[in-house]
Amino acid sequence: MKRNLIINFHVVNDAVWFESVILLLKAKYTLVHLSFFENSNNYEKGKGFCHISFDDGDQTFYTVAYPILKKHDVPATLFVSPKSAIRRENFWFQEVTGYDNNKMITILSRELSLPIKTIHEIPFFDIMLCLPLIRIQEIITFYQKETDTLPKHCQNMSLDEILEVEKSGLITVGAHTLNHPILKNENDEICHNEITGSIIELQKLLGHKVSYFAYPNGMPYLDFGEREINCLMNNNIIIAVSTEAKFISKHDNKLTLPRLGLSYGSMRFVELKLILGANWEKIKSLKSHSESKNRQKITSLLEKVRKNEMK
Repeated sequence: MKRNLIINFHVVNDAVWFESVILLLKAKYTLVHLSFFENSNNYEKGKGFCHISFDDGDQTFYTVAYPILKKHDVPATLFVSPKSAIRRENFWFQEVTGYDNNKMITILSRELSLPIKTIHEIPFFDIMLCLPLIRIQEIITFYQKETDTLPKHCQNMSLDEILEVEKSGLITVGAHTLNHPILKNENDEICHNEITGSIIELQKLLGHKVSYFAYPNGMPYLDFGEREINCLMNNNIIIAVSTEAKFISKHDNKLTLPRLGLSYGSMRFVELKLILGANWEKIKSLKSHSESKNRQKITSLLEKVRKNEMK
């Protein structure tokens, strides 16, 4: 029996590569709507079923991926922020892409009271993943002022583009919070507002119920936990997806369904990643410090700073 899975993309710049991936997936799996995974009994039909998803609503979904999905009649789910679409704002991680690592480490060391020698080998992005959104925004402001860096033009789809793809019937739109914080780093009020606000606002814009949600960054325990799951239950979300890289089983909680991420590589590489599933992440972690290890180290250091400040 073939394995079932959800594939996740973010930015798709190469149309030729993306179409090759779609053709590979069509050859190996039956491509289905996300609603297929609402019923665990569907998992046991003996065929490999696959759903394709996209996080963030990057403009490349509209210009590159969507035309290819239409060409091959492939359903997909697009997880977006209604706030980003309306206000034409980037998410924080889009804004910091390309920032000088040494300068960011200097600012983070200063603002977080962390000695540079303890963090200089950690990518600044991993450090920012340990912070609440308000601190992230402060760090970005410091960097922009100290380097004369202007905010970037919005990289995400407009509301009209989101409505257009949704009306096609091929694309299902789901919620992805308002500002893309790491929910685990936020207090109860902010967490609730980010989740509930995104669902309510998106429902107003689309004119119908929103049933699906994607956790920002999406790693169980690191990025979200029971609090976030309970909030989604209270908002009548049917399926929520993580970025835990493994295949889907009938025992999975439908509010924490795993997804395999794809972003680059030859078709041989893509096929190998599809075969390995969760083992791919284990192989990667043997070669370098993983994001989770870096974040655990930073979280521990920040906790020590907090305790010292309380003395």
